[in-house]
Amino acid sequence: MFMKQLNMDSYHPFKKMTSGCLVREIKEKKIEWPYFEGTFFDGKYKGRILASADMEKAVNLWRIGYPELYGSTSTYDWVLYPERYAENVVLRESFEEDCKKKKYLMTIGEEAGSGKLIGACLFKKIEENLQIEFSLGTIGPDYRQGKMGHAFYELTYEYLTLIEESGAEYFTAFCETWHSISQFLCFKHWGMKIGGIFPGQYTRWCGAQNEYRGCTVWFYKFIGNGGNFVSDPNDWELIPEIKQLWSAFEEVNKGVDDNPLKAFKSMRRNQVKE
Repeated sequence: MFMKQLNMDSYHPFKKMTSGCLVREIKEKKIEWPYFEGTFFDGKYKGRILASADMEKAVNLWRIGYPELYGSTSTYDWVLYPERYAENVVLRESFEEDCKKKKYLMTIGEEAGSGKLIGACLFKKIEENLQIEFSLGTIGPDYRQGKMGHAFYELTYEYLTLIEESGAEYFTAFCETWHSISQFLCFKHWGMKIGGIFPGQYTRWCGAQNEYRGCTVWFYKFIGNGGNFVSDPNDWELIPEIKQLWSAFEEVNKGVDDNPLKAFKSMRRNQVKE
């Protein structure tokens, strides 16, 4: 992300917030999507990056699995419209170019023989903040229970581990308050901490042409050495009520496993770049 430099020598921060963290020179910020292709269940299923030929199937999967996105203010309702894909998302056949310039990447899981999609995940990069967001995930109704659903979530985590190679240092996710499975995965399996709950953050479809304002849980995780540059709580100025809230977050987040990869030992994968 190109940034025009200014001479800031005559200006000063409101308060010095860096007594407890590292600082660095401001430089151009860049994230490149890592490539992904893997197999699971002894090759019967595979995960990979979306291709042009997958668009119609992907649209149908999102409409079945996450129809609440219709008319959404979250800016992600474009996954319901096939004509919006080419402009937005990285495509497998043009990966070398797209991985640098496109904001969104979608991973999919499919049956190796039939090509039927079983699930999809959407990621968004925010280069200005060296941030990657796990924006959305869906899994087909026929695959949500039992070993298959668990295997797809393992496959998803495989891509999360690759994100450490992207240049990002801050990883976030939001989960619907009506979807406890994704909350459990983020908190218990993927090593993410709870950052807050946002009442009414996005509009959500609720049938016919009707909507309401849905609520989400926000999760975060530092990648690489990103946590070394975070201002220390001792430098913060918080009113008593917010101090109390932060203490509650600290207590809850004590149980987070920062290195949760050991929870995923059953999947057999083979990553290949063509």
